[in-house]
Amino acid sequence: MPLITAKTNVNFTKENELKLKSEFAKILAECFPGKTENWLMIDFELGHSMYFAGSDAPCMLVTIDIFGTQADHSYDMMTEKMCALISAECNIPADRIYVKYAEVERWGWNGGNF
Repeated sequence: MPLITAKTNVNFTKENELKLKSEFAKILAECFPGKTENWLMIDFELGHSMYFAGSDAPCMLVTIDIFGTQADHSYDMMTEKMCALISAECNIPADRIYVKYAEVERWGWNGGNF
């Protein structure tokens, strides 16, 4: 039940979005065992007015909400892989990307809660 929100001041083509969607799912499964694309929701928020370090140069905030807790090394690996992917695909330098995690204790779906 992860939700990945990618908020940026950059606009992507549909091709970029689909590539990121697929790669986000692969990285998620590699870093967080048991978390698969079957439960993954992705929200792209493109073309926002965003500033980082006083500049409106390309930047991104990736927020990952995840049900339960994960090991520290999993978060380290996820951040490294996400920054590398976004840098390569979106031309956003890794030092202009924040990755924020939120461990969710309760998650509702299909009229019930986990």
